[in-house]
Amino acid sequence: MNKLMTMISVAALLTGISGRRQTKIMEKTMRTLAYVFASVALAGFFATSAQAKSPIQVNCNSGKNNNIQAAVDAASPGDTIFISGTCEEDVSITKDDITLSGNQAGGACIRATPGGTGTINGTVTVDGVRARIEFLTITGSGVGVVVTNRADARLTCNDISSNQESGILVFRTSNAVLKDNTVSSNGQRSFDRPFIFFDVGLSVAGASAVRSEGNTYADNQYAAIEADRQATFRNGSFLPREAGHPPIAGEKDTIIAKGSDPATPDSCKTDNDGPIAVSVFNNGHAEFRNADICGFIETVVNSTMRIDDAGGEIIGNVSAGGGSFVRIRDRSGDGDDRLTTFDGTLTCSDDSQTFGSSVQCG
Repeated sequence: MNKLMTMISVAALLTGISGRRQTKIMEKTMRTLAYVFASVALAGFFATSAQAKSPIQVNCNSGKNNNIQAAVDAASPGDTIFISGTCEEDVSITKDDITLSGNQAGGACIRATPGGTGTINGTVTVDGVRARIEFLTITGSGVGVVVTNRADARLTCNDISSNQESGILVFRTSNAVLKDNTVSSNGQRSFDRPFIFFDVGLSVAGASAVRSEGNTYADNQYAAIEADRQATFRNGSFLPREAGHPPIAGEKDTIIAKGSDPATPDSCKTDNDGPIAVSVFNNGHAEFRNADICGFIETVVNSTMRIDDAGGEIIGNVSAGGGSFVRIRDRSGDGDDRLTTFDGTLTCSDDSQTFGSSVQCG
């Protein structure tokens, strides 16, 4: 700044000088001034850029900064909103790369006790954008989490439980990756006769896709998981079939129908009149490569299902109907403990069939 003032003073003194000399001195002075102004501007820019962004915090138990939606509306792409306390609101995310987190401390996920510092008593909707939801308890609403309109969401270490309707709904050509969540006891609406609402833990529909790793789906009203209308559900990684490529332990899903208990295998061997574990229908597709399943599994209306080349235990009866295809490869007798074991029956209607399956229709 002192240099700048000096240059201005020099320019003022030149008012008494005329001719070519004045012109040359003024040109040199103006070039120096331009350089000084540019240097000051760049210094200010880099100083601002170097400053770390303050974390966005929402404490729903405090008298201020207690509204998640207001924080989302004010956030920029790439921001993380850290949530604490119990929040009574619905939240809609309609801008890219926003993260809702209950893990400001940065701790590791404990699968047995997912969630974190924040509870949302409302529906969280990811609408047409990319977003992350992590280390939160989402409960007491209609649907816990909705991913819709070509959205792309990653859900990690959340407890999505005890919602009135379904736990997670992924539809309208959307994608989701679910990792280390608990999705349980959803479908709390009361009614006169069972399953009239068909509330489930996870519903993926309408040409959408879900990749599931390390999640627990249990005690949900009608089904733990359903894949409907050209939707795809995949569990586990695609691994070489040869021995020596065991499944990844942290990827195993646990899928249990309501009222069933893997410790009592007969409780898993129900039919479709009761709560079921998995429902695949209307051109849906499901693959289980690393899962323990307890409960009835149905595949109907031109759908496909593969239980294939993985580590896991399937206890329950399977039904294929309406032009569906089923593949169950129980190769535990080969002495490779990475392969799925199947304890149940497979029933197929006349227009359904198996493909490459070690378990045949019976």
